[in-house]
Amino acid sequence: MKPLLFFISIPAEGHTNPLLAIAESMVKRGYTVAYVCSAGYRDKIIEAGAEFFEMPWGWNKSITEEEFDHLKVPVNLERYARQFAHIFFHPLPARLHYITRALEAVRARHSGRQIIIVEDSTSLSVLPFRYGRPLPLGFSQMPRTIAISPTALMTQSQDTAPFYLGLPPDSSDSGRFRNASLYQLLHDGIFKPLVEAWKETLRRCGCTTEPTGKPLYVWYGNHLAYDKLVMLCSPSLEYPLSDMPDTIEFAGCLPQRGIARTLQYPGWWQEVLRKGNKKVIFVSQGTVNKDWRELLIPTLEAFAGREDILVIAALGFRGAALPDTIYVPSNARVIDYFPYDAVLLLADVFVSNGGYGAFSHAVMNGVASVFAGERQDKSEVAMRAEWAGFAYNLKTQRPTIQALQEAVNTVLGNPRFKQRAIELKAENEAMDSMSRIERVIESLSEESPPS
Repeated sequence: MKPLLFFISIPAEGHTNPLLAIAESMVKRGYTVAYVCSAGYRDKIIEAGAEFFEMPWGWNKSITEEEFDHLKVPVNLERYARQFAHIFFHPLPARLHYITRALEAVRARHSGRQIIIVEDSTSLSVLPFRYGRPLPLGFSQMPRTIAISPTALMTQSQDTAPFYLGLPPDSSDSGRFRNASLYQLLHDGIFKPLVEAWKETLRRCGCTTEPTGKPLYVWYGNHLAYDKLVMLCSPSLEYPLSDMPDTIEFAGCLPQRGIARTLQYPGWWQEVLRKGNKKVIFVSQGTVNKDWRELLIPTLEAFAGREDILVIAALGFRGAALPDTIYVPSNARVIDYFPYDAVLLLADVFVSNGGYGAFSHAVMNGVASVFAGERQDKSEVAMRAEWAGFAYNLKTQRPTIQALQEAVNTVLGNPRFKQRAIELKAENEAMDSMSRIERVIESLSEESPPS
């Protein structure tokens, strides 16, 4: 009998969407799936064929960019540390209560069946049990665990600088000295409160062992975290590390979900289909960042009046609209929400603030890109896109019109960006990520798969 898969994810689009796609694929492959998430994802989880367990979520607006702007917290590493604690650490004890209840309910109904936990690596739900929290009722030992990373690899390495700095890898002697010094500087300084918040969170979770290691890396780099950690990319999209943890598996980017037959196209879509020699630039800031002055509006302005370019701008959520005071050039089309894949199929350049979802969509559509992001993990994602060779990295959250023009013109004018994008698309498609993820599950199964 196949093991029962117990999924857990942070209730945010960039975290739940990939996990939900994996859960749905595993259901189709014959697995029974239970899924713990917030009520907002109930319908999608049930439609995927999984059993839904509710996990109330308590961070609300306290972690939004707007709230931190209101508190006048500078956009720097201190802000990232505070956000990280708000989002991932502080709610963990309350979340763990509901996760424990769900595990106990599943165990009661499947007393003799193996359960494998598959969770968003930033959910952290497994870790308290590794540090002494009593196991849920019905469990004599910890279930096998798989983490799915919704972002770039955060493990600590002698070959890379600390995550969030957005620096390229450097494995030279001087580079490794730089890396070690930066790790020490951050964790003895700006990130020290984060380390204390991590320890306090685990104490509140009923842990009896003092955690060791640095909290941004511990769940990636050792067997005290997860049995396996799956990266949703090919090795070519990550830095080669001489000390890569042996728990890490590369599955490749998730496949495109396809375009729904019921998708309602905007009235101007025929202009895109009949673009002729025009270049299509698609710009979006994702589903979280609503300050369109950072990237979306400057992109409209940068290419206003260009008869050889058509700009498509997606605002990121349904019902959104630009203020009436914003001028939309005649060669631009703005839509509130639209599936990335539907546009990227016809796009020549993708301009994005560098979320990992955008990164993956660009790769799986073979689209050369321009990334402009500094907040959260954006600088790290953008640097990997630059390093992999399919994107131009603007290295700023708010690029100027001139910088955007130079970046897009460079990508359009140099065929190596498109060529590399196509190579990476083929590489990731060939990896067949869902089958690789199933093989990771099978490797932890108590019964070996049939040969």
